[in-house]
Amino acid sequence: MRRKEREVTSTTEIAAILQAAHVIHLGIQTSDYPYVVPTNYGFEFVEQQLIIYLHGAPAGRKRDLIAQQPKVGFEIDDGGHLMPATNGEPSKNSFAYRSIIGTGEAELVTDLATKQHALQTILVHETGHPWPNIKEHDVEYVGIIKIKVNQYSAKAHYDPK
Repeated sequence: MRRKEREVTSTTEIAAILQAAHVIHLGIQTSDYPYVVPTNYGFEFVEQQLIIYLHGAPAGRKRDLIAQQPKVGFEIDDGGHLMPATNGEPSKNSFAYRSIIGTGEAELVTDLATKQHALQTILVHETGHPWPNIKEHDVEYVGIIKIKVNQYSAKAHYDPK
């Protein structure tokens, strides 16, 4: 990482970034160009390994590509905001942000118990509470992708205000 002073290593702060953000940009390999798709996600740390769950349709390009090549890249950020220059100098404009970039192995989940767990994880992340009434039909239908993250780094540029 070029800007070491912006590196985030605290697992508490990394979890806070993951919690604050709501969109993952998933990069998937194709035969010619990368395919990047934004989607919602849920996450958990299992014995200190970051696991990310994605939901979507049970068929489609994303799933087809992952079935061919499960190695993926991703980016998650909290949206950030402009820190405008106060002295009229264009070069003094800056941007506050927190982000995580990484790679992992994607798995197309078919096991109903894992799909149920993944949906709960996603719903808790997105809504702030569990949903005990997910219908079995919905669990069966949804496409779940589980990413076992093998490497990631986090970075932040904080607003001094």
